[in-house]
Order: sequence, then structure tokens, then C-alpha cells
Amino acid sequence: MTSNRHVRAARQRRLPSTRHATLALSSALFLIACSSTGTPIVSRYPGGGSGHSSAAAPAASDTALASQAEALLSRGDPAGASRMFMAAAVAASGHEANDFRLRAAAAALAAGDPARADLLLDQIPAPFGDQPGQAAQQGRYRLLRAQTALARNDPQRALRLLPQGDLGGDPQTAEQTLLVRAQALARSNDPVSAVATLVNRERYLSGIVALGDNRELLWNLLQGATLDTATINRALAATPITRGWVELATLARRRAPPGELDGWRKRYPRHPGEERLAALLVTDTSTSFADPALPGVGAVPVPIQGAGSAAVPLAGAGSVALLLPQSGPLASLADALRAGYESAARTAGEPAPRLYDTSGYAQALADGAGVIVGPLPKDALTAVAAAPSLAVPVLGLNYLDGNRVAPAGLYQFGLAPEDEARAAAEDAFARGLSRALTMVPATDWGNRVQVAFAARFRELGGTVVESGRYSGEPQAWSDPVKRLLRYVAINDKKAAAEARAKAGPDVDPQRRNDFDFVFLAGRASQARVLWPLFRYYHADRTPVYATSAVNESVGDGDLAGIRFCDAPWLVESGGQRQTVRDEALNGRSREAARFFAFGVDAQALAGRIARNQLHGGELVPGVTGALGVDTSGAVRRKLACAQMTNGGDPALLPPPDASRVPITP
Repeated sequence: MTSNRHVRAARQRRLPSTRHATLALSSALFLIACSSTGTPIVSRYPGGGSGHSSAAAPAASDTALASQAEALLSRGDPAGASRMFMAAAVAASGHEANDFRLRAAAAALAAGDPARADLLLDQIPAPFGDQPGQAAQQGRYRLLRAQTALARNDPQRALRLLPQGDLGGDPQTAEQTLLVRAQALARSNDPVSAVATLVNRERYLSGIVALGDNRELLWNLLQGATLDTATINRALAATPITRGWVELATLARRRAPPGELDGWRKRYPRHPGEERLAALLVTDTSTSFADPALPGVGAVPVPIQGAGSAAVPLAGAGSVALLLPQSGPLASLADALRAGYESAARTAGEPAPRLYDTSGYAQALADGAGVIVGPLPKDALTAVAAAPSLAVPVLGLNYLDGNRVAPAGLYQFGLAPEDEARAAAEDAFARGLSRALTMVPATDWGNRVQVAFAARFRELGGTVVESGRYSGEPQAWSDPVKRLLRYVAINDKKAAAEARAKAGPDVDPQRRNDFDFVFLAGRASQARVLWPLFRYYHADRTPVYATSAVNESVGDGDLAGIRFCDAPWLVESGGQRQTVRDEALNGRSREAARFFAFGVDAQALAGRIARNQLHGGELVPGVTGALGVDTSGAVRRKLACAQMTNGGDPALLPPPDASRVPITP
């Protein structure tokens, strides 16, 4: 297999097909044996064992197949359930077959594969009729089409697909339709209509829990919305409940005093938003609280500890000095960092920093700098840290090696891939995944990521079952994947089927079964080769995590499903993060844009240091993450976790059970 072959196969997978709407029975059977990208894996990696089939259609009734699909859903395998529902559709006919196709598409969406969902919806052979059952199916069909459009980041198409006015019919379909409509309106920058839609959704909900979840969703939507004058004016024409929600969010946004909040309560008596008032009336603690995902971040701000008993220096009255390389390989990234810092300073109404080269530490002190930000290169920061004491606080833009002790007054802040590896370990463990296989490049970067992931995962109580390394050209990566999975080929189809039958449910006789997920480190170009190999060697139903190196642009079929944890500004929208996103990516490469955002957060930290208001144990809101400052002065980032989609922007993962991640001593 050559790298050119990979490229040709990848291009072939991305070409849309116009034949799906008229596929006959043989095409449906073909789909059941396909991977999530819609292309048979064996055609992409020939010679790998023709006995492999993701879910060959058993000789069973449609009812039995549907029961198996439901069982797969209950075990958390929506991709397998989708294939089984399609097998049931093949065994059924007419109205019942269409029902199974709709359920297969819904399961594909639940598995994060909108491309497969669209393909399955294309299998419905004819327009629905106007009988009651067929009308209900038509509503489900339009809803699923809208959901796939939204998953592909096309909210306008989703809105065109969804009906307006009184939905009637099945309450569950109606409330789901309103939910998707609200999400599409929010993405279309129409928060007033989105709120009104969620308010209307409550007509179809019953129970305190369902209503509470809907209001939590509504409130979170408003927290990320643009609440400018035009938005507030549009809310004036809305119903009192919708208007009350928008007004309350506006008051919360500017931290209105208790008197104004009490005035809101009098204007909107018995408004469902009253339950938010208690939280808004207490003292704001958003920048100082315990977070179990950030080791060393406590509930009470404490002094930063330095080497020995040296006192932490206070910030001087002078300007902020920014030490960055003016030439060499880091110059372009340093320039993006400077631009981000200066942009944030303007927004905060603070003066721009004085710019020095990396070696300008002594000159900055001589010029009377009150705070020094930098240097960026690790060796230059190590030289600054060698001093027994510091005259002014220093926010280093990198991290010292683990065996070095920072002097009092030295803060360390960087875009460390180790943060992302630790975040992946925390997210996986919080979702009940406790046994990991890891595959990293045989490089220093790969070793650092592996060590950080394994240390945090074991600290939480997880087990790294085995680790693999890859190197050289892509055509050589099949062997380490095969060894890691302990894959055994069974080329005879009958023998493979017999082996699967003897192995029992949820056991694959051709590869190891002692792991819950895979941690994969590498760039997007590397993951495009490695993850299809894992899928080919029967790990296609296994969750996979990576670092943000896979998040280079929109996803595609070979990245779809990969989970990663990254800076919130790259995976979330709305508010300051959207502003930073627009400015950072304006004419810059993605790597340079990351440094622009890095500069924005460096300014936020430096501003606090300049006011002598940065303490150990604090959690500072940021665009590269929630910035946790430990008692040694090191800043760690709490990231947002997302999942790559097929052809669209990454989709945020739903929050895991945070109670599963213990607080690190």
C-alpha cells in the first residue's frame, strides 16, 4: 500500500453519490457491511482479511433484528444499532421498512455521523402518503433531515426543512422539532426567536426534570448570544415570557445590582426565570473555586509559593514589558501573540506593552517595567528562572522542565499539548471509560503527550493497557496498529462467522477485548491514516481520543468520530470567544491564530498580576481555556471537549459526569 493509494481512496470517499435514492435490495445489504463513511473498509485496505464485516445481515426476522438494534442502543453502540435497523429494513417492506430506515438514520446521528444519516434517508424510495402513520413518518423524516443539516453547520437549510406554527401530531416529534429549530435560530444569530421557540416547546414537555432541562438550555443559549441594542429592541415585541428571559440575561451579563434584579421580578411576576435570581444575587465566585479537573486549584485564593522563603515581588508602577523573538523561526508566531495581547489591552482600556526582544529582560528592568511578560523560548525562560530572586513579577510564556523550581514571582503559562492529553484522560474517565490503548509517534512530542496522558489517567484510577509507537512513512503504520490490537485475520467467511458466534456478544474473536477506548496522538494528516487502520482492524466501534493537533480545519470521513479537547474559542461560539475567533483567523494560519488567542489570555493574566490580584487557587476565565493557577504559579488550562464530524465543524460533546473525576490532592 502506498501513500498515493491512501490519497486516491480518501478522494473517492469524499465524492458525493447521486445514486443512493434508487438503490435496490443489494445496495441496502452493501450499506450494512460498510464503515461509517459509506465505503467498505476492505476496499480501502485490500488484503486485510475478507472475512471482516461490521454487521452482516443475519437470517432473522425484522422484529428480531430491531430487538438486536435496541439492545445495541442500550449498550451505547448507536453505530451498530444503525446497521442493525437497516438490516431490519431490508427484511421488512412498505411502511414498516421506512420506519426502520428512519430509526437507522436517527441512530447514525446519535453516533455523530450525519453523512451516513443522510445516505440512509436517501434509501426511502417514495414520497410519504397522507395517511396518519405516513404523515407522522414525514414529520420524523423532515426532522432528521434538519438535524443532519445542523450537524453540517447549515442552520438555514435546517430552518427551511422545519415547519412553523402549530405542529400538532406526535408530542415527542413536535418538541424535538422545536428543539432543533431553536438551535438553528441560535446559530443564525437570532436569540430572541430561539428563546421564543424554546418557550413554545414547553407545551409539549411534562415533568419538572424536562422543564428544568429546557430552561437550562434556554439560559445557556442566552449566555453565548449577542445581546446588543438591536436584539433587545426585537425582544420588546415578543411575549412577556420571552422578553423577560432576554432582559434577565442582559442584567446578568452586566452584573446588575440587587435593586435592578428586584425590579425585574416585579415586572415579570411568576416568570420561570425567577429560579435564576438566587444565583445572580450571591457574590460572584466565578474566578475562585475548586475544579477537580485542574490539579492544585483550590477553593480559596492563597499566595503563590516560590523557591525557599523568598517573598513574592509586587508589581511595579511601570509599564508591562513584552519579551518576544523579533527574528528566527518563532518570529511570525510571536507577532501573532503580540497582536492578540495588544488587541486585548485595547479592549480592556489598558496601555499597550513595551516590546523587547527575547534577550531584553535586563533592559526592561532598567527601563522600569512593572511586570514582564515572556520570554517565549524555553531556554530563555530557564535563564530568567536561574536568578535566585526576581525584582518584578514575570509571566513566562512557556513552562520550565519538571525538575526545575521556579523562583517566587515567576508564573508559567503556555499552550502545552500535555494539557490536552490530561483533558482527554479526564473526559474519557468521566464517561466511564477506564481501560486505554495509546498510539503516539516515536518522537519527543509523542513521548511527552504519552507520559502526560498516562500519568493523569492512572491518577484518576484508569489503566493504560498497552502503548504503541508509529514512525516512518504512512504505509508502515499498519503493523504497529495490528500489533497493538493483537489482530488475527480469519480470511474464510464461514470460519469468521463461527468464531463470532462462539465468542458471544460484545467480544471480537479477531482482536483483543481488554480496552474501552484508544488515545491517538498525531496531526490531522496522521490521524487520517491511523484511525481508518484501527477501524479496519475491528476497532471501528471504539471511542477514540486525540489532542487538538487533529483540529486543523473542518472534519472529513477519516476524522469523523475522533474526540479531542481544545481551546474553547476554537470549538465554541458566541460572546468574547466569537470575537477572538473572527479576529484571530482573519488572514492568519490556524497555528498563528492559536498564538493570537494565547496573547489575549496572556494579557488577562498580566493585567491581574499588574494589579497584584492573581493568586494561587484561582480559576480565571479565558479563551484558550479556563485558566487554573496552582500554588506554584503554573497556569493550567481547562479545555472544551468536542468530536470531529464528517465535513463540518467539530461538535461539542455533552458534559460528562464530573463527579467521576476525583479532586487531585
